[in-house]
Amino acid sequence: MNDTTTTTTTTTEPKLITRKEYLDRSREPGVFRAYYAQFVGDFERAEVSRVIGLERIAKSDDEHLNDIPLYLWDRCCVSFTMASKMREAGDYRTKAGTVCIAKEAARQLLCLKGPVSA
Repeated sequence: MNDTTTTTTTTTEPKLITRKEYLDRSREPGVFRAYYAQFVGDFERAEVSRVIGLERIAKSDDEHLNDIPLYLWDRCCVSFTMASKMREAGDYRTKAGTVCIAKEAARQLLCLKGPVSA
């Protein structure tokens, strides 16, 4: 007799923060980053790294990374593919929103890579 056991593993993805929840909680610390972080993946981080570069991001003197020209952030966002996930959250793709996502990807890169020497 052949005894086979099947194991099922379920992975629970974190609950999406909806656009409404984000707006309702927008004054809470960390909500802005948490909202846009849910749209960042390896691809977005790689695009930001490719277009802007980790060294340039690390050299930024502005907490909002506004000393990096907007056209570079826009260039990063051209191929972002998070539109369906944004729709799930009750949002839609805009240039402003994708720049927020790109900047969050940049912040994540800094955290992942640690200090960058010039």
